[in-house]
Amino acid sequence: MSSAGPTAFIRAKEQDEYYTPRLLTEVIVPYVPPGAVCWCPMDTKDSEFVHSLSRDHEVIYSHIWMGQNFFEYEPKHWDVVVSNPPFTLKLEVMKRLYRFGKPFALLLPMTMLNYNEINHLFLNQQIQLLIVDKRVSFNGSGAPPFNSSYFCSGLLPKDLLFQHLPHNNTGKNFVPSRMLTSGAHKNIEGYLF
Repeated sequence: MSSAGPTAFIRAKEQDEYYTPRLLTEVIVPYVPPGAVCWCPMDTKDSEFVHSLSRDHEVIYSHIWMGQNFFEYEPKHWDVVVSNPPFTLKLEVMKRLYRFGKPFALLLPMTMLNYNEINHLFLNQQIQLLIVDKRVSFNGSGAPPFNSSYFCSGLLPKDLLFQHLPHNNTGKNFVPSRMLTSGAHKNIEGYLF
């Protein structure tokens, strides 16, 4: 087992608690193959990933809140992973996904390319990037100082793609994640995405 261990998601770190807005989940949907079974392993039924992907795909969602720790649980059948993992566990999550040998798309901050351990991982692995052209707000209070985009493997038609977004999810364009509006994030204290 990785150093993340069975209690990896039980952390009280604010930098891990961000709920992906629909603006960002819609970007990846066209790249998921038709008929693919999507596993959203850090998501609940209220996740924007689940809602966006469910229109055209079968979606399996799992979450530590439901007793399904990503580092210990795997559904019986799935084709591709799409999710926004906890930032503090990004390396461990990516290592496990590469071990599965199946396509994936993870929404992560582009700044992670500044970390040596991430770059060492990519030396021997396929990496694809779907980079959006805006720094998107997750809470409507203004754009963050970094860009969050998709780090993928075996999913995109090219290794480097750029995607235009109509806005950055702030001001009059702000649409909160269903996770915020449903109150699901308040169900169990101490568990984070």
